[in-house]
Amino acid sequence: MRPGRDDKVLADWNALAVTALCRAGAVFERPAWIDLVAEGFDFLLPELAAPDGRSAHGCRLGRITAAGLLDDQAAMARAALSLHEANGNIARLEQARELVTHAQCWFAAADGASYFTTASDAADIPLGAAARPRSVVDNATPSGNGLMAEVLACLHHVTGEAEYRDRAMALLAAFGGLGNDWVAAATLLAAADLLEEGAMVVITGPAEAPQTRTLLKAALAAPDPAVCVLRATAPDDLPLGHPAYGKVTQGISARQGADSDDAAHPFRDDRARHSDLMPPIGGVFVGGLI
Repeated sequence: MRPGRDDKVLADWNALAVTALCRAGAVFERPAWIDLVAEGFDFLLPELAAPDGRSAHGCRLGRITAAGLLDDQAAMARAALSLHEANGNIARLEQARELVTHAQCWFAAADGASYFTTASDAADIPLGAAARPRSVVDNATPSGNGLMAEVLACLHHVTGEAEYRDRAMALLAAFGGLGNDWVAAATLLAAADLLEEGAMVVITGPAEAPQTRTLLKAALAAPDPAVCVLRATAPDDLPLGHPAYGKVTQGISARQGADSDDAAHPFRDDRARHSDLMPPIGGVFVGGLI
């Protein structure tokens, strides 16, 4: 007799796979992997969507089987951002924004900084709403609060909007008294590194131009995980308040510190290397062939 098949679909685990395969597809030069998980994400998002816009936790045979948790909203938002970095689709960025908005509405604690694991309308908490769990410790999967901090940090770098930075800082500060338990909160620590020391790589120029593709390949495959990638057809496509706005040099890619007006270490597009994409703390790269 064949064993029973576990055919349920879980939001957080599938979303984590999307993020991982976006990364692997870039590193191993397998664009088909990225296309495949993009197709999978397009199935997951509507299949798991609750009527109010939240992501449910699981579904089976076309029916939602479990209400969404914080981990689901955060992992789905991170997957959308990974796809946005990989293919430049602005719709992915909007999907991430919407998921973060729902997380803030249904999972945020009273202080507005950290998040509970369960939603405010959850009816299956053994000891009632007062006992809603709120954790930052990683387990078999990253913690929801750690993932949310990473998502907020990435949104800040990609959009240039200070609100996301403020919310990420507040979330990090909410768990500032962990003491020795920090060792079990690796995802939150990685988010702090991304927020404070991450590199922002902005690539402009025609999507099919060899120089653009070379820069994009190097940026997406950079070994440092604290790197965010933003694509724009032209410099003017960037948000007006973004640190990279107006900093593209004709025909070359300029490496530029986020807190400095002085460009440093220019390099040619067709010779971009991983080591070129490692700016100073808080640095911004602006690259393109215009």
